[in-house]
Amino acid sequence: MKTSLPYKKNGYKACIFDLDGTVVNTLPTVHHYCNITLDRFGFSAISELQCRNLCRLPIKEFYHELLRLGGCPPENIEKLAPQARDYDIKRYLENPAVGSMPYEGVPELLQELKSRGIILGVLTNKPHAIAQSLIGSLYPGIFDSVTGQTPDTISKPDPRCLLNYIGDMGLAKTECLYVGDSDVDMKTAKAARVDVAAVTWGFQSREHLLEYNPEYVFDKPAELLKLF
Repeated sequence: MKTSLPYKKNGYKACIFDLDGTVVNTLPTVHHYCNITLDRFGFSAISELQCRNLCRLPIKEFYHELLRLGGCPPENIEKLAPQARDYDIKRYLENPAVGSMPYEGVPELLQELKSRGIILGVLTNKPHAIAQSLIGSLYPGIFDSVTGQTPDTISKPDPRCLLNYIGDMGLAKTECLYVGDSDVDMKTAKAARVDVAAVTWGFQSREHLLEYNPEYVFDKPAELLKLF
C-alpha cells in the first residue's frame, strides 16, 4: 500500500472527491434535517451515530432506512419514502450549509490543486440539488463539476457512476484519483479499477478503510499534494 514517499510516478490530471465526510463535515446538518423530517411524519428522532451510517447510503435506500430507524411501520415505508425524500430535500435546500463546515486544511488543498491545473470534481450519493447548492456555498468557483444523485441515477457503490463521471470529463480512468472516507467509496473505486485515496478525517475509521486496500491512505489533506 502506498502510504509514504516515494510514490510511483502517476499521470493524474483530475481529483474526484466524495462530499460528506471528505470535503465537508455535513453530519450535524444531515442529522438536523433528518430529525425535522421524522418529526414532520410523526416518527422518533435518531441519534447522530445512526445518521452517520445513513450517510453511506444511496438516495434510493436512504429514506427507507431513515423511516425504519424512526419507527415507521414496515408496511408504510415504501409509500412514505418518496414523501419524506421530497420534504427533506425541500427543507435542506432552505439552508444547506447550516451546521456544515469544511474540514481543516481542505480549502487550502483544493486551492493548491486548482492552482496546479488539476481538474476537480465531486461525485456523491447526496441528492444532486443539495450537493450543488452546498458546494456552491462553501467552495464557490473551485470545482469543475459536482454530481449528486436522483432516484433515477446510478449510485455508489455501482462502479458505473464513477466510470460515467470520468467519461463525461473526457479523461481516462488512469488519469483520475478518487478520494473518499467510506467503505462505499472504496468499493466504488475498486470495482471501477480507479485509484482511490482513503481519508481518515471523515465518517469511518482508518482500520475499517484499510480492509479495502486503498492505493493511498491520508490523515491530513495536505498529504494528497504529494501525488500531484
